[in-house]
Amino acid sequence: MTNKAIEMTIRKLMLLLWFIPISIISQEHYYFFTEEDMENIRTSVQTEWGRPIMEKLEITVNERRKHSLRVPLLEGGHAHDYFCPVHNQQFRFDWESPHAHYCALCDKYWENNNRFDWAWINHVHLQNRIYLTACMYLYVATDEKKYAEYIRDMMLDYASKYLTYLNHDTARKTGPWGGKMFGQSLDEAVWASDVCPAYMIARPVMTADEIQKIESGYLTPCTNLLLARRGSANWQVWHNSGLIALGVALQNDSIINVAVNDPECGYYAQMDKYVHDDGWWSEGSPVYHFYPLRAMLLSADAVRCRNLSLYDEKLHKMLAAPALAVYADLFFPSHNDGWYGESLVAQASLYEVAYRRYNDPLFLELLNRCYRHTERNSVEALLNATGIKPALENSSLPSVNFGNSGFSVLRSGNKTVVLKYGPHGGGHGHPDKLSISIHDGDKEIVSDMGTTAYGVPAYTRWYRKTLSHSTLTVDGKDQQETTGKLISFQADRKGGQVRAGVVDAYPGVEMERHLTLDKDVLKDLFTAASSEEHLYDYVLILTEKPIFTKDGESVMLDDAPAYRYITKATKRTMTGSVTCKVGKNRLNIRLSGAEQFEVITGEAPGIPPGNERVNEKYSPHLCYPLIIRLRDKKMKIETEWRFGS
Repeated sequence: MTNKAIEMTIRKLMLLLWFIPISIISQEHYYFFTEEDMENIRTSVQTEWGRPIMEKLEITVNERRKHSLRVPLLEGGHAHDYFCPVHNQQFRFDWESPHAHYCALCDKYWENNNRFDWAWINHVHLQNRIYLTACMYLYVATDEKKYAEYIRDMMLDYASKYLTYLNHDTARKTGPWGGKMFGQSLDEAVWASDVCPAYMIARPVMTADEIQKIESGYLTPCTNLLLARRGSANWQVWHNSGLIALGVALQNDSIINVAVNDPECGYYAQMDKYVHDDGWWSEGSPVYHFYPLRAMLLSADAVRCRNLSLYDEKLHKMLAAPALAVYADLFFPSHNDGWYGESLVAQASLYEVAYRRYNDPLFLELLNRCYRHTERNSVEALLNATGIKPALENSSLPSVNFGNSGFSVLRSGNKTVVLKYGPHGGGHGHPDKLSISIHDGDKEIVSDMGTTAYGVPAYTRWYRKTLSHSTLTVDGKDQQETTGKLISFQADRKGGQVRAGVVDAYPGVEMERHLTLDKDVLKDLFTAASSEEHLYDYVLILTEKPIFTKDGESVMLDDAPAYRYITKATKRTMTGSVTCKVGKNRLNIRLSGAEQFEVITGEAPGIPPGNERVNEKYSPHLCYPLIIRLRDKKMKIETEWRFGS
């Protein structure tokens, strides 16, 4: 977008202000924390659970100050580029190594790569954001002026350089969604959302000249950039969050009003368009549910000072829905784009805010469940000056169907099976209708691996392919974007059943899957029918290597490029049925009407490295595809899982 186009966009938006209904009641003060919030923080840091949070904040600040505090002179790149292209692992960030990036799995430094260097700058800005936030809480908690001065000094440095940064995208080109500090306006908005509260806390120690420099050098130009980025979905939700934060920092209700009330891009418009009636965000991923949800919570918190409440029923439903979709260990199946290992535990900080604002016992119960698995150590916890005890045992949850989002969860005790049949999920969707995930109570044994970093080749070549999901691949091709249909769902105390189908994932092929969970037995019936012969690959993505009684012969898989990611492949030719062990569970697969079929197993890229909490539970970075291959017009596969046998 040219400078002239940006100026025209901003003019149109400012003109639009005259036509958007003003729902903000003017009052004297602009703030992010109420006096009660700040008093709670000061009280919390004196408690047994709050003191370690305080100590962690002090360590964060002291460690950051051991390195240069100068803001980078060059624009930042894309965080997803800061990954080893071979092992999908994030490089180890080193303050003293802006041009050499270490991969522990390679045991080498990657050099002479601009994208890696630019992504390193992105991480500097991230570390600075964490530093500024820590200084903010420390200043509120202790009233020590040095922390406010630390914020002032760094904000002045950013203000002196922000205008010198080029508008650029992740490829270092001018683009409609570019940023200045970062390669995309999304990151620009996230940074502003978190940093503006720190600025406002420190503002009282600043001179009028310092305030003017920060406003003219950073706050206003960043506002203008975000006003010109009119998008949708999670991007625009974060644009709105950033604009609200900037509007509060600039004490400008007009900016806040655009972010909240713009009929196309405002907070309410995005909420109406992208949040399903069942409470889930429409991009169909737990990660991409919590990502915009955080922006919405930040927005709701920021506008309180303008007598505007966004803590409504719909936001409440977004917070409540995930509580019914978790495994017994509070992890989620990793649908669509999103890092493997998303959990309620990782989102405890959001529920600290939710409990503080809604005072709903449900959110207290969720925090009880979370703190059974982790320490209460988030800075957001300081807003709640009350003790929260961990639950003594895991809660028993019922089977549930999320009809708008299109997935069903069957439960029997701590065993869980998930069937995904619904909408594609937009730009973050995967072609995986009728895919399943299975958790045996200890860990996930049939998985959706989610995604790796977007800058890694395997992202598009493996993780976003139908073959890498536990569903049916036809003729080695990906499913077309489509929405399946729920045929039936029934929950009972032993588990229940769900049946769903899809008719246009592959032209001329009708598919249907019927799951029945009865205590420790899961029956899975998958059928496909066509008037023409096809190569059917029924796939299970396993987290443990399946054990067979019969050895297979080595084969090379070259049916399509995605198959090349499956290494150490072996093939077994079977008749009727096949049985194997998967961890502590027994699996029997039977084909009806087929004289012979092939069983293909191997290794493939699994859970991306870097999440130690998850990876310690599973084989490092690998999954084990099990493929039942049949060439015919019709396919009928009956799979029976016996858990713990």
